[in-house]
Amino acid sequence: NYETIVEAIAQGRRILDNIKKVIVYLLSTSLDEMFLVGGAILAGLALPISAIQILFVNFFSDSFPAVAFAFDKGVDNLGKNPRKFSGNLLDPRIRFMLLAIGTTTSAFLFFLYWFLLNSGFKPEIVRTFIFTSFATYSLLVAFSLRSLHRSIFTYNPFSNLYLVGGIAVGVGLTMLSIYLPLFNKILDTTPLPLSWLIGVFAFGLFNILAVEFGKFVYNKFLSK
Repeated sequence: NYETIVEAIAQGRRILDNIKKVIVYLLSTSLDEMFLVGGAILAGLALPISAIQILFVNFFSDSFPAVAFAFDKGVDNLGKNPRKFSGNLLDPRIRFMLLAIGTTTSAFLFFLYWFLLNSGFKPEIVRTFIFTSFATYSLLVAFSLRSLHRSIFTYNPFSNLYLVGGIAVGVGLTMLSIYLPLFNKILDTTPLPLSWLIGVFAFGLFNILAVEFGKFVYNKFLSK
């Protein structure tokens, strides 16, 4: 049945596209961890995030959106607009997005950590802010990564209910990690005042805009 063959090809394209999203999503957050920890060591600063905080983000925050991407039906109409697969998952667009997201966010977050420490704020507040910003940004940016080609303003980022649910669970767990006394002891965090919490979500918005700018630059100047 030719209709079955056509549908199977469309599903294959969708699965491949979702794999690429997961690669960008997980590797970009891993780059952040490397730059944050490595930068702090080179600058002689206290580590901004601890090993247990990194594990918390990797296993109890990032994992929910990453799994939800497997159920994403896509917003790029891949069945109608096929793209040639080069045989390499890390194609030029993926490499550019990793560089744009990972390098930009890592550098900005590290600069923010250095600036806040040198501005006289309490170290425990600053480290909690960095941890919460890192965990929250890595969740919110998943909305923008639903398409590596189209702007988030051209599709409904909330149409994948699995992704919305996964991000909601991740944000909820992150809030518990800073406001529940038990998690404060386990993760070495402290409750953040409202002004700092607003800063956390402002950083998440900045990263979404950074991803969108990266898409625009690649589509405008680098795509063939």
